Amino acid sequence: MRQRSWLPNSFRLTKRTICWLVLLFLLWSNLAAAADTVTDINNQIQDKQQRLTELKKQIEAYQNAIVTKQIQASTLKKQLSVLDDKTAKAELDIKANELKLNTATLQIQAVTLDIGRRNQEISDKKSQIAELLRQINQADRWSMLEIFVLNSSLGQFFEQLAYLEALQGKLQQNINDMQKLKTELERHQQDLALLRTELVRQKEELELAKSTLKTDQETKQNLLLQTKQSESKFQTLLFQAQEEQEKANRDIQSLEQQIRQRLKQMGPSGLNQLNDSTLIWPVAPTRGISTYFYDPTYIFRRYFEHPGIDIPRPQGSDIKAAASGYVARAKDAGLGYSYIMLVHKGGISTVYGHVSWIDVTEDTFVTKGQVIGGVGGLPGTRGAGRLTTGPHLHFEVRSNGIPVNPLDYLP
Repeated sequence: MRQRSWLPNSFRLTKRTICWLVLLFLLWSNLAAAADTVTDINNQIQDKQQRLTELKKQIEAYQNAIVTKQIQASTLKKQLSVLDDKTAKAELDIKANELKLNTATLQIQAVTLDIGRRNQEISDKKSQIAELLRQINQADRWSMLEIFVLNSSLGQFFEQLAYLEALQGKLQQNINDMQKLKTELERHQQDLALLRTELVRQKEELELAKSTLKTDQETKQNLLLQTKQSESKFQTLLFQAQEEQEKANRDIQSLEQQIRQRLKQMGPSGLNQLNDSTLIWPVAPTRGISTYFYDPTYIFRRYFEHPGIDIPRPQGSDIKAAASGYVARAKDAGLGYSYIMLVHKGGISTVYGHVSWIDVTEDTFVTKGQVIGGVGGLPGTRGAGRLTTGPHLHFEVRSNGIPVNPLDYLP
């Protein structure tokens, strides 16, 4: 006699059901493998972050040493020691930025794998929902009376009802799970977009760190070239550079008031031409900023402050007016420190230092973006002045004659 199965008909294993179960097993295996890969990537990220923490400690130690030596430095030997520390710090900055770049790359890989896993889980849930809907649709063809009549016992009738309720519950759970997975997928996609932006930023910072290292190495070579490794020559150049800076500062401060008074006397024809005080970059900061406003690591800080920013650019590159203004000074000092000063609306003025050539005339107006001169700073060249550190634009912004941080005004 054939033994009757205690399972409902919908529970009996068909070829279709067996194939579906095998597919689920394979999907689960792939997801498990992806999870192992993500775990491995996260372990790599953690290791790089620990190494980055150690590098930051070393960088901070060099930074503190540089600041301390800047206060004490008064000889060529000590200045060279400062430059050696700056070079060592720049090399560590490069390593740190490479670690950050690698970490961002790994994070992108991990999130991309997570997105793939979430997509696969959503696809899996869709398959499960489709199968549950098929089973529910098949069961819905029978009325409660037909189910009762077709089952030989009351126990089997309630068993079939419980089975239908379980299908409905499982369907709702799968729908809830899929909604949750979609929410997580959207969050991961947002994270991925942010990480890709961070990756671009880290690449830029790495290039800037490499540029800083090159600048520091060139500064040392230029210092040795200008001093010929002579302490007395260094002290002479230092004294001359200090005098140059002090004279330029006095000149700029006195001109500020004189020019504004002159513009007032000119009436509308003068003041109306100063119609814009928003600034643009006078040169593109493609190699970053080598020295910041009142930079504590400025090599000659013990002798004079650094009231602007230094933007490395090739010798002779065009310098543009940061805003429309009035040419207060276009000083050609030969082999000394040459600079251009523009007066703008709203009490703002800008100064462009170490210029190798000048293309404006004093007591004339210029427009924003107009070429006014060329980048200088190469030791021994026209307009560079004493103890220069290589080709760059020294850029100052002043408010009512007082130096302010240019980065607060630039876009």
